[in-house]
This record gives sequence, structure tokens and C-alpha cells, in this order.
Amino acid sequence: MHAESPSHRSAAGVRTRGRHPVLPAARSRKWCVEGPLFLLYAPYWITCFRKTISKTFFSAMVRFNANNVPTHSEERPMSAASTPGKSGKRQNVGPSSLERRIRGSYEGLPNSERLVADLLLDFPSHLATHSATELARLSGASKAAVTRLVQRLGYQSFAQARADARNAQQWGSPIYVSATDAPQGTHSAIEAHVAADLEVLRKTLDGLAQTRLDELVTALHDARRVLVIGHRNSALLATYARGQLGLLRAGVELAPMHGETLAEGLFGLGPQDVLLAVGFRRRVPAFLSALEVARNNGVRIAVLTDPSGAAMARNVDWVIPCHCRGASMFDSYVAAVSLINFLASQLALQLGAQGRARLRGIEQLHEELGDLV
Repeated sequence: MHAESPSHRSAAGVRTRGRHPVLPAARSRKWCVEGPLFLLYAPYWITCFRKTISKTFFSAMVRFNANNVPTHSEERPMSAASTPGKSGKRQNVGPSSLERRIRGSYEGLPNSERLVADLLLDFPSHLATHSATELARLSGASKAAVTRLVQRLGYQSFAQARADARNAQQWGSPIYVSATDAPQGTHSAIEAHVAADLEVLRKTLDGLAQTRLDELVTALHDARRVLVIGHRNSALLATYARGQLGLLRAGVELAPMHGETLAEGLFGLGPQDVLLAVGFRRRVPAFLSALEVARNNGVRIAVLTDPSGAAMARNVDWVIPCHCRGASMFDSYVAAVSLINFLASQLALQLGAQGRARLRGIEQLHEELGDLV
């Protein structure tokens, strides 16, 4: 046997044997037991730590989204539908948010809430027209499931979610108008449709100021240029207005023309000109931008719009409000067409012989070209 090398204490007080430290026997045995245990449980502790951090982060994000996700988002600066959030600020409302919210959380929904979500995806208008109890009955879920779902989607209560959907109805989104509300049978349906259009005309007439229309007709008569703009469904009305007014006088233009930008049509407008802006609900941002450009250049502005746009049109010379809520899921523009026809007829009276001469010239050219059958 080899002789055991003598041990001694170092300057630091640690026992050494040669150049190697000597651990006390109890300390050595403790490390031999706890060391492997630490390595054995380390993955478990790491997993628990990661789950705790993930849960904390997820909860914070849910609270952030509930407070900051807008109730509806579409670009519609002239649509006044909005709802207050927790912060007291006004949040925009639009028709796509409900579907976007549901689809964003659909995979994680419990079965009971998924039944309600499926119903709202198929019939968004039910949120505006049905109570929580009725939605529960139609979906086969419980009323508590309806409440949990709307809160999971970021609403403070079912009442707020329903108010949101009703604002979207007012905004004009057809998916929030229930097609099942229409009368059954072809005859009764067409009667209801015509009756609703007559009501649209009556409401529009009640809200018009004749003197203001006379001023607008005079401005259309005196203007150097008349520029007519409109987007989406309003583009059809703008084209009709440009066609009718263009039959009577020169210098009537439509913007944007096919292949052109709105800027190319707006350029050159000044105080001697009139901008006739047709903008019914579900307007695009460019509509307000065009009004601002015209206003900054001193252009006289007439806005033909529905009541929601009339409330938002500021600092314009004439606002012509037209009701457009008909019997079907789509808006009715009978009042707008009637008013455009009226403005053209009144302009023809003011132009007198000058307007009739232009009409005769156009008719003669039609005959020469043979472009009408």
C-alpha cells in the first residue's frame, strides 16, 4: 500500500492533500446526493418557470386587447357610428370587427361558446335584434355561454356588443340587416319595397330647405367648372348627376375618371367653381380628403349624402340630406336620383334658351352619328 500523503491547511484555511482540496466527509456525501437530484428536477423547474411567464404575458395581452381593440375598424371618417371604451375615448365601429374577433379566438373557444360563435358568423344581424336568451336558444347553448363569449371578444357586456351591432346597422352594412325580416310572398314583398321607397322620398322631402336648393342651382348656373365626385355606390349617382348637368351646360366634369386619380380631377379648382360631392354611407377616406382640398382652395361645396354624412359634413356651402334606408338589406337611392333630376330640371329653367340650344345641338349630333337606336 502506498503511504498516504500528508495533508495540511492552506493559507485560506482549506485542508489540502498535495495540490487538491479535501472536502469534509459530510459535505461530500451531501453533494453526491443533492447534485443528481438537482439535475433530475431541473427540466421540471424550467418548464414551470416558462409556464408562469407565458401565462402572465398572455393575461397582460388579453387585458390590453380588451381595452384597445376597436369595436369595428373600416375606414370611414364620415361615419359617425362609435362607442365609448373603458378609457372614455370614442372607438370606431364597423361591420367586419365581430367576424374578425370571432375568427381570431375561434380555435380556443369551448364547445358551448363555439355554438354561439357559429350562429353569429352565419347571422351577424342577430346580435343587433336578439337578446342573449334568444341567442342561447337559437344556438343550443346557455345564456352564460353567450355572456362569456362577448366578454372574450373584448366587449364589457352583451349590451355593449348589441349596441355595436346596431351602430353597424345604422352605418349601412348589409350583413347586419336580417333578410328574414322581409315579407313572405312576391306580391307582399314588392308592396313593402315600394312603400319603403315612398317613405324614403317623404322623409327626404321633409328635411329639405327649398331656399338652399335655389342657391345651389344658381351656383351651378354661374360656376366656371362643376366637378362631381363619388365613390362605390355613390359613383353611380355621381355619373348620373354629371350626365344630366352636362346635357345643359359645358364645364361639367366627373372625377376620378377611369384611368385617372382624384388629384388630377381636383387640380385647378378655385373660388369660381363648384364641387358636387356625392357621398352616401360607407364612404372612403378619399371623400373627406377631397372636401378638405376643395375647401382649402375656396371652392364652393355641395354634399349630397344620407343623414349620417350630413351630421359629419362641416364647413361646406350646401348639405342635401337624402334618406336611403329601404325595405331590403341594401340601401335605396330613389331620393338621391329624384333630387339630382330636380336640380337638373331647375338648372334647365335658369339657363333658358342657352340650355335648350345646347340640348338641340347634342340631339343633332346624335342624328348625324346615328349613335342612338
